[in-house]
Amino acid sequence: MTKNLSIKQIFAQANKAMLLFAVIPLLLSILLYSQQLLIYQQTIANIQKADAIALKVDQKVLESMWDLISGQVTLDEFNKENILEELRNDIREIKNNTNTLKEISTLDVSLRTIDTLEDYQTELIHHILAEDFMDTNEQIINQVDSVTQLLSDILQDFVRVEIDLASQKNTTLVRSLILLTIVELGVLSTIFFYAKKNRRFLEQKVQEPINQLITMSEQLSSGNLGFRLNMPETQELQTLTASMNKMAEELNQSLRENALKQYHLAQSEVRVLQAQITPHFIYNSLDAIISLIEQDCFEEALTMTHALSGFFRTSLSKGKDWIPLEKEISHINDYLVILKIRYRHMLDYKIDIPETLFPVSILKMILQPLIENAVYHGTKYVRHKGFIRITACKIDEMIQFKVIDNGIGIPAEKLAEIRKELAKGIDSDFSIGYGLYNVNKRLLLYYGNNQKPITIDSKYREGTTVTLTIPISPKTIGGNKYV
Repeated sequence: MTKNLSIKQIFAQANKAMLLFAVIPLLLSILLYSQQLLIYQQTIANIQKADAIALKVDQKVLESMWDLISGQVTLDEFNKENILEELRNDIREIKNNTNTLKEISTLDVSLRTIDTLEDYQTELIHHILAEDFMDTNEQIINQVDSVTQLLSDILQDFVRVEIDLASQKNTTLVRSLILLTIVELGVLSTIFFYAKKNRRFLEQKVQEPINQLITMSEQLSSGNLGFRLNMPETQELQTLTASMNKMAEELNQSLRENALKQYHLAQSEVRVLQAQITPHFIYNSLDAIISLIEQDCFEEALTMTHALSGFFRTSLSKGKDWIPLEKEISHINDYLVILKIRYRHMLDYKIDIPETLFPVSILKMILQPLIENAVYHGTKYVRHKGFIRITACKIDEMIQFKVIDNGIGIPAEKLAEIRKELAKGIDSDFSIGYGLYNVNKRLLLYYGNNQKPITIDSKYREGTTVTLTIPISPKTIGGNKYV
């Protein structure tokens, strides 16, 4: 059985695989290159040290012994300088940084040569202390000169050994770089392969279910209420699909039930429900979700998916016509969340309703059409940032809602037409722009025809305020209590 994954989990798995393929070879490349570079640098350092030791042998060993013979330095000063011990320590330091047998054997020969020089040095000191003839000391100096030249040659041999090793290391480094380049090309090919595979996977798990949801919205809006979708494997889309299927089922049921009610009431309820599943709104919302996913904005995509699901869930309300004000607020908040994500910095809103009013039962979906009008006929037509404010307050035994926008406003002539149409009550013709009139008609049908539930004030290029006033009273239709 295939495990159902969320959109976020699908992308997380894909990203982990891509990261694994990219990072591991890169780390191996860095490690191998660093190791080769370190060995190469150590070889260069050994060459430099060996050259310095050879220079010291040529310049100081023989010279220091001549200074002792000629009396330019005392025996104590000569022993204190101890040039041979200094050379021995330098060679041992190089030896600690070597690995090959050829390097070690060459340095061992140089150390034994220093031992030979030390023997001559001891013999020379013995003759000086015994005050032997100068000729004997000169013979020793000649021997020292020969051994010193030998030591210098040995050190030069070591330098040549190191140069050969450096050349080998350089060749190895070049080969390693070629190999690493081939590996990286292989990694890039693998990533490209998995990217294509991942794209096909996403099309199957995300794109196709979303396309089916769009098809369903078109079918429902065209009147095919029997259209249903199979459950996709993606978690978020399962919730949305279940909500759409349930909405279609309950919409179908609502149609059958509303056939028993008054004609005008049935007509209004059908239209307000169908308004929630217009292809334009659903297509734009789903298209925005796809766009967010493609931009790796998973949190916003998840938020918008949940908001769309919650929006449809509240629209249905298990077939109930009356819901707590708290649910109506949640409904308009989901709607505004969707619009805010779609319009981003061009739209903002504030819901300012006291919590003390949350338990009050009201007719469902009476605020969303007013907000829709405020956006699509108001803030959408201004260049500055659109702002919608929804307020509510209790006045005696009434609740007064206000939907305030800073949009384009309504010209005086058009405002007069709207007020005239609202005044017709349940006889209004709302074939065009029916959201506002439909809410007005539903309120009149449920609360009684003697009410004036909606008023509208507007100034062109300044904004619009729609005021909706309903009683806090038992639910009624035409003055009769409605159950």
